[in-house]
Amino acid sequence: MKHPRKLFEIKILFAFALASLLAGSLLQRYLGRGSSTPNDDFYVYYFAAQIVHDNPHANLYADVIKGDPLAEDAPIDSEIYTHAKSAGVGGVMVYLYPPLLADLFVPISRIPVFQAAALWRAFNLTLVLASVLLLARMLRISILSFEFVALALAGYSFFPIHEAIWTGQAAIVMLALWMAGVAAYCDGCVVLSAAIFALATAFKVTPILLLPLFFIWKDRRWIVSYLAASTGLVAAMVAINGWQTVRIYPSVMSAMSSGIPTSGNKALGSLVAWIYYGRIFTDESALAIIASEPHGLLIAAKAVSGAFYLLCLFLVWRSRPIERASRVVTIAVFGLITACVSPVPWRHGYSVAFIALAIFWVKALRAPRPRILHAVLLTLTTFTLGVLFFDLAAAAPLPQFCKIILVSLWIVFTVLFSVDALYHASDDEQAHEATQPGRSCVPPDLPVGTTNRILS
Repeated sequence: MKHPRKLFEIKILFAFALASLLAGSLLQRYLGRGSSTPNDDFYVYYFAAQIVHDNPHANLYADVIKGDPLAEDAPIDSEIYTHAKSAGVGGVMVYLYPPLLADLFVPISRIPVFQAAALWRAFNLTLVLASVLLLARMLRISILSFEFVALALAGYSFFPIHEAIWTGQAAIVMLALWMAGVAAYCDGCVVLSAAIFALATAFKVTPILLLPLFFIWKDRRWIVSYLAASTGLVAAMVAINGWQTVRIYPSVMSAMSSGIPTSGNKALGSLVAWIYYGRIFTDESALAIIASEPHGLLIAAKAVSGAFYLLCLFLVWRSRPIERASRVVTIAVFGLITACVSPVPWRHGYSVAFIALAIFWVKALRAPRPRILHAVLLTLTTFTLGVLFFDLAAAAPLPQFCKIILVSLWIVFTVLFSVDALYHASDDEQAHEATQPGRSCVPPDLPVGTTNRILS
């Protein structure tokens, strides 16, 4: 039985969320953005690829200075800095990513840097569209509908995606891989899904946190496929880059585990540091404390992150007899969770959050008995992650405790939304039983073609 009043309220919330994303994207030029320099991250990949092109077995991490590598730009006598200077780029950060990312950039490393940056940006814009198309297919949204237009506009306006494109970050590749892995699992292509997530792990290590889900679900085929694909990718990196380079990377990862408590680093560990120090750090002021953070603070930050991750795994275990449709939604939600517990999840790392938010908006608009409180939380999470409003407000001359509250809302709403989604996973499955199990992993309670009735 439909509840017209509740559906109308959810439409209003959705209209507010969508309008906020569009307005936030349009006004970024005037209100400010996360990075003042475009293509910062792209330059790191590009010049590291030039090093690999010249010598595949070169030590990509030779320039990582002792201490927290997040605090360091490449030294002026380093190989990557030399490549950047010769290309007319003033400075570049040290390379902190797995070797595979640099390997895959080798084909464009011979193109002039600014042309390559434009090509990379065009590629990222295409990947966003591909992700939206995959998401629309999974949600059974026609590409000739207003629903699809709203989905595409929301995707390109979502702040983490916008910032990732601006900085040239590989977060867009992660978004596309995460979406492809979810879509493959939705279609029952378990081996393909596992291989895609293994590739994502080879780019950014955090997707490995998905592995316990499949142990809980006893999906041995996915586990074996993931481990086999991961082993193959590691073997490929050893063959291309040499064992010495691959062996060093875990120590680089370990050095980054302390995080960096700036306003743009949206991790639970950052929240613990803000509370401990009683202030929000800028990029410059954070450098002074990274090398001398108290050991107890580091333990507390890891404990809080670990406790949240274990709570999420418990909620998955609690509702473990769920069908593939609900498993797909859970994997999408873990895109937010893995970002939140990572020690260094910059805002653009939350690009994958768009998948889960889009899925839950479609479910809310199609649900016969929508939960208003859930829709309100969904709206607040979409607004907080998708628009840079609270971070910009924290730049005002306010007391430090107000700034901490404003900046931490990103993390707070991520945690609340994730817990709510996982807690109600089994309930949502019963309320949204699939009418066509073979075609959609997000059960459609309204048939295709109801766009006007939903959004009008």
